[in-house]
Amino acid sequence: MNTVFGNDDVTVTPANDKLRQYLSGKFEPKDDTLFTVIPAIYSGKADAQYLRKEAIDGFKMMADEAKKDGVTLKIVSATRNFYSQKAIWEAKWNGTRADWKDVSTKYPAAVDRAKAILRYSSMPGTSRHHWGTDIDINSVEPDYFLTKKGKAEYDWLVKNASRFGFCQPYSPKGADRPNGYEEEKWHWSYMPLSKNFLSQYPTIVSYTDIKGFDGDVAAESLKVIDNYVLGVNVDCK
Repeated sequence: MNTVFGNDDVTVTPANDKLRQYLSGKFEPKDDTLFTVIPAIYSGKADAQYLRKEAIDGFKMMADEAKKDGVTLKIVSATRNFYSQKAIWEAKWNGTRADWKDVSTKYPAAVDRAKAILRYSSMPGTSRHHWGTDIDINSVEPDYFLTKKGKAEYDWLVKNASRFGFCQPYSPKGADRPNGYEEEKWHWSYMPLSKNFLSQYPTIVSYTDIKGFDGDVAAESLKVIDNYVLGVNVDCK
């Protein structure tokens, strides 16, 4: 059984620690030759962001084509490793973010607090952003895509993104996607790589790997692998 890990196929076994570390985000993208800095013209942030080379090549073609139609696409978030995701998760878990300051009072039970955070944020070790294949485009605020500008950008992506290899993993929840995160119109995944990573994740990563952060006790009880990692748009599997 093979998966595209680098430029060559890598035979995958449960003992393949390198792939396990990769899928769970326990590496540094800036030190990995498979990754490259996103050119400033395509980035919506001043700080350096990293992405798999194949994914940024696909995004460049997509953004350039969108520009011809008067639509600007910028990457506002790209690769986040385990430690970056840990900082985001724990800021919410511990209420150090202003919009989560009452979280311990509102959700005293670990499972309830985790479920609240999991509406839009992944547990460290389970995020698709670990893989260097997934990006957030233009905004991470749901209301932005209700504006005239945001709606035009999203409509363009729905119509055209698949031509460049991208898919929206967190589509509206319903019969085909009953579990997982809420809809994220900003989140798009580069399928030539991420499809393989998703298929291998449950055979390579276990709950013993989803540890080392506040609230990790809730991971197995909430079945985050089945319900969140695998809880994606069927078109993205």
